[in-house]
Amino acid sequence: MTVAATAVARTQRHAQESEFVLQKRCSAVLLKFGNQKMDQAMSPQNEQAAPIPALTGMRFVAALMVFVSHYPIPGVGGAFKRMADSGYIGVTFFFILSGFVLAYNHLDAFEGDVRGSVIGYLVSRVARIYPLYLFCILLAWVSSGAGAALPIYLLGLQAWSPDVYVAYGLDGPAWSISVEMFLYACFPILIVGLHMLRVLRDSRRLFIAAAVVVTAMIGLATFFALSGRGALPSTDPMSAARWIYRTPLTRLLDFMLGIFVAVYYLRFSAPLSRKTTKWIDRLVYFSIAAILGTTAIKPMFASAFSFDVAYAIPFVLLIFGVAISRRTVLSRVMSCPPLILLGEASFAFYLIHTMMRKVYANEMTGPLLLMSYGMFLVIVIATSIGLHIVIEKPCRCFIRSVLAKRRFMDGGIAVRQPRKPLDATESSSPYADRAVGHSRDA
Repeated sequence: MTVAATAVARTQRHAQESEFVLQKRCSAVLLKFGNQKMDQAMSPQNEQAAPIPALTGMRFVAALMVFVSHYPIPGVGGAFKRMADSGYIGVTFFFILSGFVLAYNHLDAFEGDVRGSVIGYLVSRVARIYPLYLFCILLAWVSSGAGAALPIYLLGLQAWSPDVYVAYGLDGPAWSISVEMFLYACFPILIVGLHMLRVLRDSRRLFIAAAVVVTAMIGLATFFALSGRGALPSTDPMSAARWIYRTPLTRLLDFMLGIFVAVYYLRFSAPLSRKTTKWIDRLVYFSIAAILGTTAIKPMFASAFSFDVAYAIPFVLLIFGVAISRRTVLSRVMSCPPLILLGEASFAFYLIHTMMRKVYANEMTGPLLLMSYGMFLVIVIATSIGLHIVIEKPCRCFIRSVLAKRRFMDGGIAVRQPRKPLDATESSSPYADRAVGHSRDA
């Protein structure tokens, strides 16, 4: 019995020692793995992929600029009125931001597996903008007496029409959503083409491509300005307002600039020194000053250059500066929770603000008119938040969940997961992705 008991005790001791050694080795492996993960998380590349919530707040500011251009602020005149009336430049910001957000979220996927990524990407784009767009179009159609030809708006093709009354028909701001649909469809093709040209992995080629795009934008504006077409009214099919401002094909140039900025930011902007960061901070404020200063110049208002390139370049610098340096006062303000919410609802705000014109009691005068203006703005904001919560978000989640279930049942992967979003709600236009926090989902 003694011998047997001794053998059992020895066996138990060996088992405990073996278990202790195994636990120690596992702990060492887990610790090493955890350190590697932490190193990866702290690496510059992952730091670059962190959320950029300020871009979400900036979406609301851009949408507000468009609002002010449609509803002049009472009592404002001179250069300040011209600056307010120049709010149409907000759509240029949206198109650039869309390119930035989509590249931020989907660049790696389309470089690696285009065929496996395109379906999930297209469904996510539809889920992002179409439900609320459809709601607004149908509401506007019913409100107008159901007299307009509906199919062109349902298909998002109105921006291609030479007739400004068709392009801006039903819901005026929706023309830019028509442009966005075209840009979304072009994105996979652009990424594949740029990849084949080795633009996405070579900083020198990237700069050359950006220079070509900017040169094309300047050349286009110069042609319309010198030919006299820049002064034609927007109703003229040959005007700069049609070909530069609202034609989807020319807006592809803005979109590409956004893609180039995202590629440079993700792949070529190495960790910056404190001195360089300070210069980037100054770049942000310089861009804002350039935008505001340009809007105050009388000959620039509604000119061929103002329809795109005059503001596209400072908007590009602004987006890049905000993405790189997140400690500026602007970044902190744009990242505060109220502005994040407004940025998330900016798509709805943008789509409905002209449809609510009858709510605006603009027959008043003096301080009462200014008070009415403020109340109207609050009503539009509240309505847009409600639409975002009740229609936009639920429909987006439903469509994506259906796609995920179908692909799971087919034995595939639900949805190819993009790079970690930049802000908080998938997409950069009022329509973009989460690069901006959500972006456009851009």
